[in-house]
Amino acid sequence: MKKIALEEAFAVPGIEKLTPGSLSLREFTQKMPKLLDLGEERLQAMDENEVEISVLSTTCPGIQGIVDASQEQPLARQWNDYLAEAVARHPTRYRGFAALPMRDPEAAAEELTRAVKELGMVGAMINGYDNSGDNPPTYYDAPEYVDFWKTAAALDVPVYLHPRTAPAERITYAGFPEMRGAAWGFHVETGEHVLRMILSGLFDKVPSARLVIGHMGELLPYWAWRIDHRIAVEGWDQVAAETGRGRKHTVTEYLKRNITITTSGTFDTPGLVHAISVMGHERVLFSIDYPYEDAREACDWMDGVDLPYDVKEAIAYTNAKKFLKLA
Repeated sequence: MKKIALEEAFAVPGIEKLTPGSLSLREFTQKMPKLLDLGEERLQAMDENEVEISVLSTTCPGIQGIVDASQEQPLARQWNDYLAEAVARHPTRYRGFAALPMRDPEAAAEELTRAVKELGMVGAMINGYDNSGDNPPTYYDAPEYVDFWKTAAALDVPVYLHPRTAPAERITYAGFPEMRGAAWGFHVETGEHVLRMILSGLFDKVPSARLVIGHMGELLPYWAWRIDHRIAVEGWDQVAAETGRGRKHTVTEYLKRNITITTSGTFDTPGLVHAISVMGHERVLFSIDYPYEDAREACDWMDGVDLPYDVKEAIAYTNAKKFLKLA
């Protein structure tokens, strides 16, 4: 079954010097040769598993973890040019998600516009909160980011919010470093970030904004009922309205309206079935999370998952083709 994969990482040579925080991730150093490869080995893995197109993006923490915040904008531009050149070498096999300097919302909107209109990018990948220059984490529900989201909506491209390691000050992870990354902290951190966006009223201010999250929805499809239930029972909607955060819809409804999820790194059939039951299969896209995950394992799972063929085909290929407007 042919496939399109959306969360497929690469690294720019020397990235570990610019984002030393990445060295704390075991999988980063383990997979460095594959992250740097944008040619033969990656294409072979695609061919062997019927992946027709991979959408490439810079590995986390990417631009969001740059030590020198003043370098975010020029580096984002350089990395996007580098990716565009790689896509141009294999135009039928690769597409790109732009890296963005999110510390400056205006600069981020400008670079997204350039990347889409001049470089042919199909959207953007933001690697979670921004704490470049050791600044406190910045989240993108803040009012100063509304115009950025309006720019993405006007360009009609999705923004993929990828996880980052949970901030070091989270004392619940003290003594348990394995909890801060991909086993747990990645997903809690990203799920909370997206929930902030929803509860801030962002998707009422920009109703056509399109957000993508990976790993079968970063826990949100499984917890949406409980969130909506307790917000209603405890009367939080009234409090939110009184403080300027009124919303027109429930969290579950926003998941169905503005959020699309991918299967990246989560090859779990019961999880997929539940996500479909909450969001509909039209809002689920296939992804591998290559090279952090094994392409064969991901694709064998997708090929063999016990769902009607037309649903599998939509998740594996046709949903993404339409969503990204691929010819």
